Amino acid sequence: MAPRVLSRLKPSPLSAAIWLLVMAGALVTASDQQTNANDGLALARVLPKGALAYLQVRDGRQLFARWQRSPVRNRYYASDSYRAFRRSRLWAKLNERLTEFETGAGLTLTEDTIARLIGKTTAVALYDMGKLELVAVTELSAAQAVTTPLLAQKAQFEMRATPSGQPYLVRELATDSGRRRQGLCVAMPPGKLIVTTTEALMQRTLDNLGGQSDDHLLATMAATLAVADDFTPHDLTLWTDLPRLRQQVYFGYYWIQGAKATALNGIEATLADIEFTTDGIQERRWSLTTGHPQPAAVTAEQQTAVEQLLGAAPFAVVETWPENAAERVAPLVVQAVALSPPRTDSVLRTEVRNVDDDVAELAGRQGRYQKLDARFDRDLDDPNAPAVSGTRPTTPLRPPNPLEAELVLLLRAAQPTCVVRLGATKADGRSPFVTFERAVAICCARPLDVKAYESLMARAIQQRYFVAGTLPPVGWETSPGGVTVPRAKTALERCGAYFLSRGVMVIASSAAYAEYLKARLTKAERTDSAVTYNPSAQRQAVVRLRALAPDYRRVVRMIHPQAGTGLTPLEDTTGDESVAFLEQNIPSLLTVVESFDVVTMAAVAENNRLVEHIHYRFTPSTVTGEPVLVPGQ
Repeated sequence: MAPRVLSRLKPSPLSAAIWLLVMAGALVTASDQQTNANDGLALARVLPKGALAYLQVRDGRQLFARWQRSPVRNRYYASDSYRAFRRSRLWAKLNERLTEFETGAGLTLTEDTIARLIGKTTAVALYDMGKLELVAVTELSAAQAVTTPLLAQKAQFEMRATPSGQPYLVRELATDSGRRRQGLCVAMPPGKLIVTTTEALMQRTLDNLGGQSDDHLLATMAATLAVADDFTPHDLTLWTDLPRLRQQVYFGYYWIQGAKATALNGIEATLADIEFTTDGIQERRWSLTTGHPQPAAVTAEQQTAVEQLLGAAPFAVVETWPENAAERVAPLVVQAVALSPPRTDSVLRTEVRNVDDDVAELAGRQGRYQKLDARFDRDLDDPNAPAVSGTRPTTPLRPPNPLEAELVLLLRAAQPTCVVRLGATKADGRSPFVTFERAVAICCARPLDVKAYESLMARAIQQRYFVAGTLPPVGWETSPGGVTVPRAKTALERCGAYFLSRGVMVIASSAAYAEYLKARLTKAERTDSAVTYNPSAQRQAVVRLRALAPDYRRVVRMIHPQAGTGLTPLEDTTGDESVAFLEQNIPSLLTVVESFDVVTMAAVAENNRLVEHIHYRFTPSTVTGEPVLVPGQ
């Protein structure tokens, strides 16, 4: 039996599968076809203006067939992450909407049904999330279109025509639990199959076929295409009107970072292109922005050190700013050396709260919603629903840190403009524990006063680790490897060890990690030929998933020994509480994408555009032994 989409068997290709095609599609190879950007976006000239997002697949039928044969598909469907998604309110909401359209159309959306509906070049434009107002266009011949499952239900539709005489089929449906009427429409102009979920969208789409109307999405995309001068459409292309998308209630409630994420500020629209290659996925993004300042330059010597550091840790992020970034860098140093301020009596007293007080505060803040239940679902689509009452407290999340304030003053004199954040895990086979290592490498325009750093760090160590009245003197000593470590009566291995190399100051969470990084920087050859530092980038990152995954799973097993055990049957629960996020959801995703080895990202700001390049690189699976690539034919 074919797996039903949005049933108890398989997910919706309109939601999860689309993004899995993007992220897990690295298991397929792509043809070398290159097209002109505008020619490659011809379907955008057919779809009406006003879309929140536009997704295009260069060869939908072939790519969907590859997805169905992909081992990643099977691993995802068997994962705890997918089971958690099927317990979510988002799943229930989307399932409800699509079931209404399925009932009206007289067919069941299985993956096999979708495969028979998709032609070659295929595009989908989304106009409203809650109402599922969308237009889908695929390239099919008339002979192919009449054999699709949708056209097999032709007798249930009514034939109508646009004012210009373009024919189409329509079926009136009751949606949103009967609160709304929508028209499911189908048309078969020469060489195409068009499906819309409102009659107005169908009429506007058909009017665009003549090429005389300017009511087409390509005109809206023109400003973004103008800043994407090196754009060429490959396997998948996605365009989003980000400001309008952020205004959608669903985006604000369900997107993990929230619609108010500051990283999205200033971005007017984004064009993303996905290319599946023999070694992974190449994703390129062009964002139309209100302008970003150019990052400050770093010296050639510092560039060499930064590139070496990018290859030295499983997790590394480089950030470059156009101005003195002392206020940004100081908290990163405190985090790396783990010297939080000592707790005072006043801080301790504020943490002693009555449970009833917490419940009352929560009720006042959340107001109408104590959980995402049926009332939340109704109000989400109701513009006249009561607003959420109450406001969040404005008290600071953490007490001020004197060390951080002193570091800001010290760093301002050195003018830091570039910082590298490094992270790694270390497991000792003789111990059940996993050690988390961190480091910060700082590139400054002027020499940093290391003696002043040692002095303020020594005071912080005394205040944090010794009882008043018994403060031993804290000095500093340099190891044979060139790492400077604080010392009281003995060496303090995890209290701000540092070293200088190639114009960069590296501060590590432990002396051992500092020694390791110092040795990597001392080597003349590059540590990772696949990672190249781009000094023009505002942000650059490297994540080595395969290196991080084993220790993550080990930590999870220690925290939650029952992780990975049996789940509550889906029929017996409507929540996702039986799938723990950290203990089950995330480890299962690591298994799904186990073929992915390294993910690299670089973001370059140029005038009114932001260009991002992400490479998802994979290698053959070491766990299952499955072939990574699925044949393209």
